Amino acid sequence: MNRTLCLPFLALALASTALASDTPAKPVQPSLPGGYSTAEIDSEVSKVAKFAVKTQAEATGRPLRLVKILKAERQVVAGLNYRLEIEVADGSKNLKARAVVWKKLDGSLAMTSWK
Repeated sequence: MNRTLCLPFLALALASTALASDTPAKPVQPSLPGGYSTAEIDSEVSKVAKFAVKTQAEATGRPLRLVKILKAERQVVAGLNYRLEIEVADGSKNLKARAVVWKKLDGSLAMTSWK
């Protein structure tokens, strides 16, 4: 058989082998324009979480302490909204909370929600 004819068949066989896999593909969740997307838990997210806990502690007069950041999401607005699922210590018990913090264009922070 002519080499020119064999190359397309070889390429097709290799491509189909590469596409076949034993592990199922993860579904791709498209980002919605203006929606929240997953944020890496980094020093910026930690700073925002500590701000949220401190602000809530001052507002309620309770001795809250950040235990762990469970999930972080970010939304681009006029600045950034951070939606955080966090674990906080309230005295001797741990509670879960969802905080939304707005990082304004000037870099200042404002908590807009705590549940």
